[in-house]
Amino acid sequence: MGPIRRDALALALLLVAPLTVAQPRRVPQPQAPAQQEQDEPGPDPSNPTAAFQQAEARTHFQTGVGHYQAGRFTEAIAEFQTAHRLFASPTILFNLAQAYRSDGQLSNAITTFRRYIDENPRLTATQREDVEGVIREIETTRAVLSFEVEPSGAEISLDGRPLGTSPLPRGVEVLPGPHEVAVTLALHEPLTQTINVHAHERRLFQANLHPVELNARLVVNALPADAEITLDGAVVGRGTYDQRVRPGPHQLSFAAPGYQPRSESVTVRTLSEETVRVTLEARSRSVFTRWYFWAAVGGVIAVGATLAVVLNPIEPSAIPGNGTPSSVQSVVSW
Repeated sequence: MGPIRRDALALALLLVAPLTVAQPRRVPQPQAPAQQEQDEPGPDPSNPTAAFQQAEARTHFQTGVGHYQAGRFTEAIAEFQTAHRLFASPTILFNLAQAYRSDGQLSNAITTFRRYIDENPRLTATQREDVEGVIREIETTRAVLSFEVEPSGAEISLDGRPLGTSPLPRGVEVLPGPHEVAVTLALHEPLTQTINVHAHERRLFQANLHPVELNARLVVNALPADAEITLDGAVVGRGTYDQRVRPGPHQLSFAAPGYQPRSESVTVRTLSEETVRVTLEARSRSVFTRWYFWAAVGGVIAVGATLAVVLNPIEPSAIPGNGTPSSVQSVVSW
């Protein structure tokens, strides 16, 4: 018996065990190892292509085992399908059917279980009866779960298995019992709900996600780069601001040394982004604060004083003396 047959049998036994509680009580069992060796002869050693395909199938099969054990049933299905295309084994079909069943693809599970019966003529009467019993139980108890979720684009998961985004085009087949539905969408409150589905029921799940409180985005760019930004009375940064805010009206203020202060009103809509760009104007300086003004004023004062002396000389006054005639002295006061 080739390696893939032992691995396939081991996985078949492994996959049956965790499903016996949640799935139908009667679960088909594969053949014993000795019987499996007799039923599935290995490829012709003289055919290297067949040997290569069997080895490659074994790799895909083992990868599918890992996906199945991790609950990634969709990925497991893809690997089992590839393995069966490379090496047509009834045991691979059995495990593929179980993966379909775990993934909620009940119609595919039924079809694959039937293929397992058709392509494995060496099944005993008891084994065939077990498989047919599982098929009947799925057919007679399966229900259909449909979804109406707003807004569109929400991610919908069922029992931890992603189904896609709303709106889903078709219903999902499920077995009776409790099922957990999870719905998520960016900037919205997530929703998780457990629903109990009955046999043959066609159930509609409806949900309307609510936006989170801070679901809008405000981007502010101000020049100069060190301009202080105030949002609704609180300083939030300098030069740039990029944060989520509550939707609605907001008041922005800008200030920088040497620039005229400025205020802006902005309204941010729900689930939207608003960008504000502001360039502050330089503050105009008064002529009385500039150096050249006072230099000019100083020069005017100096020139005026000189002209005053020149144009208004002090008249000489006589100073009494002993000599004759009297001496006079011109006195100039600066």
